[in-house]
Amino acid sequence: MSNQEEPANIGRVLSFLREWDRGDRTVRGRMLNTFVGQSSGKTCYELETEFAQVSSLFLARLTTWMRLTYMFGTFLGLQLRAIRIFLSASGHDQYLMEFLEDGGVLTLLDILSHAESKEEDKAEAVHLLLTVSNAGRKYKEMICESHGVKVIAECLAKSNTEETQDTAWALLESLSHWNPKYLNLIYKSLIALMACSSPKAQQMVLHTLRIVQSKMKTAHHSIVEPLLNMLRSLHLEVQDEAIHLILDLKGSDVRPVLLSGLVALLRPAREDVKSQQITEEAEMMMMIGSLPVFVQQAAAAKTIRLLAEEDQEISHDLLSLGVIQCLLCALGNREHTDAQIQASLALQHFVLSFPVVEDHVQRVMGRSLFTAFVNHGETFHMNLDETQAENLLTNKVNIYEARPMMSGLRSGMRQSKRGGGEMIESAKTKRKRTKTAVKEEETTASPSSYHTFTDPADVVLLRSELLKWYDREQRELPWRTLAVTEPDLNIRTYAVWVSEIMLQQTQVATVIDYYNKWMKRWPTVQDLSAATLEEVNQMWAGLGYYSRGRRLHEGSQKVVTELKGQMPQTVDSLLKQLPGVGRYTAAAIGSIALGQVTGAVDGNVIRVLCRLRAIGADSTSPAVTEALWDLANTVVDPDRPGDFNQAMMELGARVCTPKGAVCSQCPVQSHCHSYRKVHVKQEQNSKKLLGKLEGKTSSLSDIEECVISGTCRLCPSEPWDNALGVHNFPRKPAKKAARVERTLTCLVIRRGDVGEDEYLLTQRPDKGLLAGLWEFPSLLLEEESSEMKQRKALCAEISRMLGTSLTESLLQHIGDVVHNFSHIHQTYVVHIVRLKDLDTQTHTENTQWLSRDALQEAAVSTGVKKIVKLYDSVDGQKEQTSKNGKKQNATGVKNNKKPQASKKTKLDAASSGGRQLSLSCFFKAVKEES
Repeated sequence: MSNQEEPANIGRVLSFLREWDRGDRTVRGRMLNTFVGQSSGKTCYELETEFAQVSSLFLARLTTWMRLTYMFGTFLGLQLRAIRIFLSASGHDQYLMEFLEDGGVLTLLDILSHAESKEEDKAEAVHLLLTVSNAGRKYKEMICESHGVKVIAECLAKSNTEETQDTAWALLESLSHWNPKYLNLIYKSLIALMACSSPKAQQMVLHTLRIVQSKMKTAHHSIVEPLLNMLRSLHLEVQDEAIHLILDLKGSDVRPVLLSGLVALLRPAREDVKSQQITEEAEMMMMIGSLPVFVQQAAAAKTIRLLAEEDQEISHDLLSLGVIQCLLCALGNREHTDAQIQASLALQHFVLSFPVVEDHVQRVMGRSLFTAFVNHGETFHMNLDETQAENLLTNKVNIYEARPMMSGLRSGMRQSKRGGGEMIESAKTKRKRTKTAVKEEETTASPSSYHTFTDPADVVLLRSELLKWYDREQRELPWRTLAVTEPDLNIRTYAVWVSEIMLQQTQVATVIDYYNKWMKRWPTVQDLSAATLEEVNQMWAGLGYYSRGRRLHEGSQKVVTELKGQMPQTVDSLLKQLPGVGRYTAAAIGSIALGQVTGAVDGNVIRVLCRLRAIGADSTSPAVTEALWDLANTVVDPDRPGDFNQAMMELGARVCTPKGAVCSQCPVQSHCHSYRKVHVKQEQNSKKLLGKLEGKTSSLSDIEECVISGTCRLCPSEPWDNALGVHNFPRKPAKKAARVERTLTCLVIRRGDVGEDEYLLTQRPDKGLLAGLWEFPSLLLEEESSEMKQRKALCAEISRMLGTSLTESLLQHIGDVVHNFSHIHQTYVVHIVRLKDLDTQTHTENTQWLSRDALQEAAVSTGVKKIVKLYDSVDGQKEQTSKNGKKQNATGVKNNKKPQASKKTKLDAASSGGRQLSLSCFFKAVKEES
């Protein structure tokens, strides 16, 4: 805005505000209509420009007028839409904070709870609350502290429009994310909401409950009764969500109550059947001809089958609850076909899995009917007559009456496929314990209490001390900032995923610049999926371990094509659905981006936990690995899992380092067994030096030790080394020596169209080391081949690429470049060859000519860049020699002895450039100059 336009704009805004202040409801309504029509979709900057940097004055007037008039409904919808323009336009918290300071959240909640509010006004109010919630954790807490969860839940339950229901559901889900302080409140409110009458609301509530339940450490017992009641819903979508939630709860502490409840539903009481002849859904009952209790019976049988098929232990629990008698009863219910089908399928599972069940069911049915049941389970009900059905209804099967038979039930369970595959008795495997079984048993054996955290109070204190230190000392890293500030769950999960993949085997300082460039170019998973692999390799060049970038690219395409653009939302789904994501990476993303309560064990955390609990066995062994994961899951803070895991990593990276641990700065020093052992040892040594120690000392009797150290799988096998101190832990196995390789490579150079040099590059295969990257023509050297044969082979390879014939004499050796991979010690034996114009066309795929500038930007490895650097140093020496006429020695003094000067210059260049000249090249140079 020019200096002349600014006063005019300020005057216009002041006139607008005066008109607003003096206007009646009609005038304000007209002004609001104009504002909404002209300002929708404007950015914060555009609004500020329009209102001459005083837009907050109009927002304050809007909020105040809404607070005073919302009960009368005066242009309430317009007011809410106008406020939404401000809150949606803000790129930061400016408008949001001003709206909240004026009591905006309380007013919106009052609108939702006001009996006279219109449905469309409620929808706008919920939209605004969703905008507030998505702005960050502190705003979610503000809504919850204002008793917003209850109001929003009631709005979802009572609303008559799908738009309001959908938005209220999204709002409750948003409040549950990244809000551990009020997670329990949201959880209980959702449980209470299951009793609402709207099927769509019930479906939404159950879906949200599944998400919230995955973040809860335990399941509340109040969930059981309403959840089982959901199985009687005549709406299949509701019933399906309820079944999935029950499956999610199979490992929780409410499992026994759930299982007994499901079994009880298989035999509805006569009173229940009579009392439900008339229901609120009578019309739908007439259409499908079924009572809700029978629908519930069928759903219970289906759920029991799904649970039993997934978990053998659950199968045993169900048998002890009398599930077979109840399934036979449901199978005889001729009033509801679906109940018969589901009961038949469930019963088949138990019959094919347990011999004792097979015997009892065959006795009840009779041989011919039992054969029909085994062979045609889904259509078995069609063959039942009234007498047979009554026989099933009144059966008295009690599996647990046959004690001798039951003694072998758990140990002699037969495993089979549904269609009646081969049956194998597990009792045989008991008699033949393989080495693998013994090894697994040792891995899962409980470690000594010395290596664990047995006192819950110690765990609480450790969490508190570590998080206080982290809040004070944490580094500001771009992925951490984004994980805290990004309201979009999909983008947040993607951003943390990228950071965790980049940080694998790579230092933080190296990753920061790559990460910022990556996120600027591909800010969403959709953007990355649209990129080419060549672009990804180009961006990744120099970061190393190039398969990581390829897997990120593959994963993004899978998310877009198979997961409809939605990143996985649980640790299990991250692990299963994203290529290149292992146990640690899934746990890190789940805890940091999604707030899931899980530990994360990386190299830093391994070191910290091993020192805290004095774990000295090989840290890569299965026993130690599982023990460390158990420890990590024990100590992780349930309210701040992401911060806690990052604090553990930060502690390992900056304080509890591999070779220079700074114990004096450690916030959890009082919990560290290793530090205590060092401290006591130092005290004892001091006493010995001062002569204050009487007689022979016992071997650290005053230091707490592992009581089974001789056989403990976590204790060190090597003796304590005083010189190492806390660095005695962890113990790592000796590193496997890197494979030594030598590769013949050649810079093939031609003169380009614009007069600058161009270089021939070829693309590596899509799989294996440096997959998909570009390199100079190369050939792996074989030990048995002579140097002459190898040069001849390289020359032949280049000739094949160019479709011409080159001789080995054209190849000039300029030096060697050493480049180490994690498992390979690679030496590139570097040659150059300059081509005439006639020899420059390539005749093979996956080759290209690149200028120097294009080469620097291409997807090439660090090894290729080192080769270019070697070439530049040699080329620079030649240019300096031709310019001066005489070479200079290392001190810059000209030397008249040409052979000596030449040799000196080459040797100095080799040492300064990090390369090694071959002896043949050296003697050749001396011979020519002499």
